[in-house]
Amino acid sequence: MSFKIGLIGKPNAGKSTLFSAITATEVEIANYPFTTVAPNIGTSFIIRRCPEEIIGKKCNPNHGSCSNGNRYIPVQIVDVPGLIEGASEGKGMGNQFLQSITDASALILVFDMEDAFKSNDFALSINKEISDIKDELIKWASSIIARDWERFAKKADSLNEKVERQLSRKIGSLGLDEKHIHEIMSAGSLPLKLSLWSDDDFRSFADIMFSRIKAIVPVANKADLVPPEKISALQQLDVRVFPVSAEYELAIQRALTHGLISSRLPPFKPTEKATPKQAEALNHIEEFISSGIVARPFDILGDIVEKILKLIVVYPVYDDSTWTDKAGNVLPDAFLVREGSTPLDLAYMVHTDIGEGLIRAVDCKSKMIIGKDHPLKDGDVIRIISKS
Repeated sequence: MSFKIGLIGKPNAGKSTLFSAITATEVEIANYPFTTVAPNIGTSFIIRRCPEEIIGKKCNPNHGSCSNGNRYIPVQIVDVPGLIEGASEGKGMGNQFLQSITDASALILVFDMEDAFKSNDFALSINKEISDIKDELIKWASSIIARDWERFAKKADSLNEKVERQLSRKIGSLGLDEKHIHEIMSAGSLPLKLSLWSDDDFRSFADIMFSRIKAIVPVANKADLVPPEKISALQQLDVRVFPVSAEYELAIQRALTHGLISSRLPPFKPTEKATPKQAEALNHIEEFISSGIVARPFDILGDIVEKILKLIVVYPVYDDSTWTDKAGNVLPDAFLVREGSTPLDLAYMVHTDIGEGLIRAVDCKSKMIIGKDHPLKDGDVIRIISKS
């Protein structure tokens, strides 16, 4: 089971290059506006140690893969058309862009660090880049919430039903569930009577959504083209920014694909297939990414999942002694769930009927029976016992 992360940013920021690097998917890359005219969709992975080491049997993933005890859990990546001012009103490729990220769990905002370096004020340029794009997102989400609001609010206020449930029907296209909506409502002290909402409330809801639920993660691309001291200066900004070189990451990916290196992690140790010139270039790239001043894309994905979205990995199984499904596959599934999720939440993720028929669950590591409201932990292997 995977979730979606969107790559957003202005034209020529290097989104498509980064997309190709982390998904091993070849797409058109060129230095002119709107190279991407429709969303590119690919798969990347986050890496976790696999519980197969505990059970002592090789796992059989339904999705992703496992190598040397490392479980590669799929993450869907969507590279969307370049975002320009007015995209929330449909300018540029705005409509295609916005429609493709409605169900994204997080957004990686890619911007051109070299352009910022050329400006008069490096920090101001970066802050403006981030705020401009976030403002377009807030305008877009606000317009979706406000659409046909008066009629919706009047009907909603007349029903004896939770506000969160009403709103989940109205704005479900934004990928929000009732828990998300409750968190946003609480953080913004928004009126429970929906007919009292104003434009400021729509914007407040959207602002909190992009701050707490759909994380926006700034990534400064083209770090290989600016002085090291400018990369270090990113640490002084009010928000955390990850510096990367998409060009170098794509070169690493292609070298791996063509057998010029055996690992994407240093040391690369170029193989005999690499020419002296290629080996020299790879050594230069290795030195740069090993300097500690730039981030690797897979580390960024891991940070998004673990530290920003606060997701944990849980492995549901059918047999608590062999950790298999009904067909005998060992640890077939790895689910990403929110911290604080319970066996009941997990059961519904597996199948609605399983959730509705849940009796109890078993923590396969401790062999203890746990209740449906027991908080799950990262790396748990859980047997769900259900009537269905």
